[in-house]
Amino acid sequence: MAETIFSNGAIWPKSELNMINDSLLAIGETPFAEGTIVDSLPPGTDGDTAKRMIRATMIEVQARGWYFNTDYYFPLVPDSLGFITMPPNALRVDFGNTEFRHQYTIKNGKIYDYVHQTFVIEGTLHADVIWLVDYVELPPEAYAHIALRAARKFQQKVIGSTELDTFTTRDEIDSLTNLQRRQLQSQDYRLGNRRVNTRISNSALYEGLYGVKTRRGF
Repeated sequence: MAETIFSNGAIWPKSELNMINDSLLAIGETPFAEGTIVDSLPPGTDGDTAKRMIRATMIEVQARGWYFNTDYYFPLVPDSLGFITMPPNALRVDFGNTEFRHQYTIKNGKIYDYVHQTFVIEGTLHADVIWLVDYVELPPEAYAHIALRAARKFQQKVIGSTELDTFTTRDEIDSLTNLQRRQLQSQDYRLGNRRVNTRISNSALYEGLYGVKTRRGF
C-alpha cells in the first residue's frame, strides 16, 4: 500500500496522479479519479501539462541534493571492460574538493574521464551521488514541496492568475521552509565549509544542501 500524505485537507497516497490532482485543484479543475492511468492522458490537455510540469519539477528539486537522495563517498566500480555505468536515476556525481573534481562526470550514462578522454576507468572511484527517488520514497516535506512548486508553475503556465500565484507562492515557500528544517535536522552542517562544492554561505539553504562535515572523510 502506498504511503499517504495530507494534501488539501485530505489524505492522499503519495503518487504522481495525486500530484497532478493537486495541480488541477490549484486552478479549480476537477481531479482525476483514483486509478487513472497517467501515461494515457491526452497530449495538450491540462492533465498532460501538469504531468510534464511535475516530472520536470521532480528532477529540478531533487538534483539540488538532499539528505534523502544523496549517498556520500559512494563506490563507483568499473566492470570487466573498465566502464562505470550509472543507473538511469543517477542525477549527478560530485567529487567535491578532491583531485578528481574536474576529471570525471556522467556522460551518456557512464562515468567519463575528461583528462584522458575515455570511458575506461582504472580502479574504483568514490563520489557523492545524487539519486532521483520515486514518489512513494519521498519524505512528506519533499513530496509536499515538489507538489506545491509544480502546482504554482502549472497555474502560471495555464491561467497566469496573479491572485492565485500569491497564494500558491506562499504555500510553496512554507513547504520549502519545512523541507530545509528537516534537512538541517538530519545532518550536521557547517555552512562555511568550502569543501561542499558551490555551497559556502547561508544562501545555500535556498538551493539545497547536502554536505556534512564527514563528507569524503574530511
